Amino acid sequence: MTADGERPGRIVIGTLGLDQHEVGAMAVSRMLTRHGYEVIYLGRFNTPDRLVAVAVQEDADVVGVSVHSWEFTAYAAALAARCAELGIGLVFGGSVLTEGDTADLMALGVDAVFGPYAPEALMLDRIGEIVSRVRSGLAREVAGAPDDPAPLSGRVVVVTGAARGLGRAYALELCRQGGAVVANDVDDTALRELAGSARELPGALHLSVGDITDPDVPAGLLRAALDRFGQLHGLVANAGVLRSGPIVGLGDDDLQLLLDVHVTSVFRLLRVLGRYWRAESKAGRPVDAAAVLTTSAAGLYGFRAEAAYSAAKAAVAMLARVGSDELGRHGVTVNAIAPVARTRLTKWLGDGPAAAAADPLAPEHVAPVVAWLLGLGARHVTGRVLEAGDGTVSIPESWTPGPRFELPPQMSPAAAGALLGQVLAQAADPSAILTGQPARSQDLTGPR
Repeated sequence: MTADGERPGRIVIGTLGLDQHEVGAMAVSRMLTRHGYEVIYLGRFNTPDRLVAVAVQEDADVVGVSVHSWEFTAYAAALAARCAELGIGLVFGGSVLTEGDTADLMALGVDAVFGPYAPEALMLDRIGEIVSRVRSGLAREVAGAPDDPAPLSGRVVVVTGAARGLGRAYALELCRQGGAVVANDVDDTALRELAGSARELPGALHLSVGDITDPDVPAGLLRAALDRFGQLHGLVANAGVLRSGPIVGLGDDDLQLLLDVHVTSVFRLLRVLGRYWRAESKAGRPVDAAAVLTTSAAGLYGFRAEAAYSAAKAAVAMLARVGSDELGRHGVTVNAIAPVARTRLTKWLGDGPAAAAADPLAPEHVAPVVAWLLGLGARHVTGRVLEAGDGTVSIPESWTPGPRFELPPQMSPAAAGALLGQVLAQAADPSAILTGQPARSQDLTGPR
C-alpha cells in the first residue's frame, strides 16, 4: 500500500497461447501481488482485444502479456497503439525474447520488455514508473513515432567519470533515452547531484563510487550492473585527468597517472567486460554490446607541451581499433569519441553561455553521438574514431600506407639519403601540432 492507502497499481496479465508462458505469467503475477499490486489474471488463450477490454473494464493501469518470440509480430503494433490511445501501460515478457525482439517491441511503442533473467528489482522499478506515468496522465509517444522517446530502453551501460562534464552529459542523455546507467566517479557528492538531475528522466541510474585506476573497480562495475539490472550492454570509458608539461619537465608521478587513467584503466575495463560478453556469446546468448572509448584531438594530431597526454590518447584510439577486431567476434562493437567540449580539462577555453543550447562547446551536444553508438542502430559501426563538438562531427583518417619504394639491402649512407629524399618528397605533410590558440577551428579541440 502507498502512504494514502492506495494500491501501487492494477495490472491485467494474460498469455496468448502456450503452456510454458502461463508458468512465467503466473510467477510474475505472484511477485507483483507480494509487492501490493492488484493483479487480474486471465490465464491462457487470450486475444489482444480481450486483454484491452478487461483492462478498461477493471480500470487497470497496465496490460502485461507473456509471449513467445514470434507471437507478437502480427498484433503488437495495433495493441501498443490501442493502449496508448486509452492511456494504459503495456508490458511484454517472455523467456525466449531476444534483445532484437526487445528493440522491435520498444520501437512499436511497448513501455517495457522483460526477457530471460530480468531481475525482480528491475521489473518492479519499470512497472512502478509506468504506473506513475499512467496515473499522472502523461501520454507515451504513439507507436511508430519518428522520434522514439526511449531508444535505449532495456540497454544497461557503465559510464566512468560520470559526475561532471562530458560524463555527466552522457549519463543524463542515456537516462533521457530510457537507458539504465551505472555511473562511476571518485566524487561522491557530484554523483549524488547527478542522481538528483536524473530523477525525473525515464531511464535508471545506479551510483558506483570508485577510483577507476584501482584494479578491482572494473570487476566491481560489472557486478554492480548485473546485480542491479541483470545484464550489461555498453561501456563509456570517459574518466580523464590532465597533467600538463613538456617532455623535459613532466615528472614520473604525473606520467604514470596519465597512463593509468587513460590507458591502463580502459584496457582493464575492456578485458573484464570483454570476458563477460565472450562468456555470454559462448553460452549461446545473443550479445549486442558496444564500448565507446575516449580519445582526443591531442591523440590524433598532437598537442604542444602535452606529449604524455597526447601519447595516452593516441593509445586509446588504437585500442579501439584493435579492440573492435578482437571483440567483434563476440558481438561487441568498439569505437572511440574525440569530443570537442568545454570541461574542467579545457579551462583555457574560458566560460561559455550559461545555456547549453547557446554554447557550441557544451558537452550536451556530444552526448547524442555517444548514445547513438551505444544503441542497436549502430551495430554496423566499429573500429571508428568520431570527432564531435563545436558544431561539427567527422571521422578523421587513420594511419594508411604511403607510396612504397624498394629498399635495397645494406644501403650506403649516400644511397639512403637519396632514397629517403624521394620517399619524403611523395609523402603528405603531417598535420600541424595543436597549440590551443584559436587560429583555426581545429586548434580549439585541445586536451579533454
